[in-house]
Amino acid sequence: MPRKKKPKISKLFSLREWLTVPEASRHLSVIFDEEITEAQILRLSLDNHLKLSVNFVNHARARCGQVVSEENAVWEEYPPDSLFAQVARTANRIHNKQIKIDKKKPLKVLKSQDLGDGRFLNLSNRITSIEGVWDLCMLGNEHLDIEHQYQMLTGGPEVTLTCLDGVFVEREDGEVYVLQESFDENDLQEGSAALLEKLKEYIKINNIEKDKAKELLNQHKQAREKYLKKRNERDPLEDYYPAGGLPRDSVLVVRTQALIELQNRLMRPKFKDDSALDPRSERTYLNVIGSLLEITTGTFKDESFKSETQLRDFIAEKFDDLRGVSTRNTADIFAAAKRALNNELD
Repeated sequence: MPRKKKPKISKLFSLREWLTVPEASRHLSVIFDEEITEAQILRLSLDNHLKLSVNFVNHARARCGQVVSEENAVWEEYPPDSLFAQVARTANRIHNKQIKIDKKKPLKVLKSQDLGDGRFLNLSNRITSIEGVWDLCMLGNEHLDIEHQYQMLTGGPEVTLTCLDGVFVEREDGEVYVLQESFDENDLQEGSAALLEKLKEYIKINNIEKDKAKELLNQHKQAREKYLKKRNERDPLEDYYPAGGLPRDSVLVVRTQALIELQNRLMRPKFKDDSALDPRSERTYLNVIGSLLEITTGTFKDESFKSETQLRDFIAEKFDDLRGVSTRNTADIFAAAKRALNNELD
């Protein structure tokens, strides 16, 4: 019986910056010579084995943030007799928390978002438009969206959990933004543009009489005027709130570099030279090593650091023009280096 001919990898793969999830599924199926489903792609992302990204086809609005170390995280302080402090102490007692809240001291609450790996996000008051491909941080509603899609593909239950913090996306350079939605796009907001579209649809589907339809539209017009007046009188930021999920017109994608890194990790045992790196990863490692040499023996040898986080932030600031030298990448490389060293010492 003739052997089945193995499909060839597309010659255009190396020229693509990203693939859709179905394309990534087909590509990995060819690479590993076994069926890799779209659901498995999502599961790999949920289990932190594969970085999943999103393409904002029609742009998206987001609140920009600054990624900082723990030392620069923002805390908010509430007087011990404030209502918030009293409620927090009550909730703490009800849920049997181990952390005791002193009734006589001000209550400190972390205002920054903890991103993990010693990184914290300080949000600005600026709403901006973002476009193109951004990585999913898998910290908020984006994680729930992917989990929901996975459950739908595998016949599982509907995900009904919600996250008030919103959707977190990250650029390749480490910038983290939180997606925002406008009340004007919320069909539950009286006087919103979204509610008008829903009203028109209701009139059309139910064949509402002309006079009744006119009455309903006039009611919305009056509500619209009140809404716009109130919106113009307040801070523009108050018209936005953290997004409940990824935009419907966005597309899930996987960067080709993320696929290559996954391939290298899974196929590494097949090669004798286990230390082989792809050119891009090798350049990143060399840049990090070079920056460490500059700090220890070169221009910045007199600098001192109280923590690894300060060292990573310093490298990201002073060598930001080098490929791969970001706080996020150096955190991953330092962690891998410590694991390798511990294995050798053991």
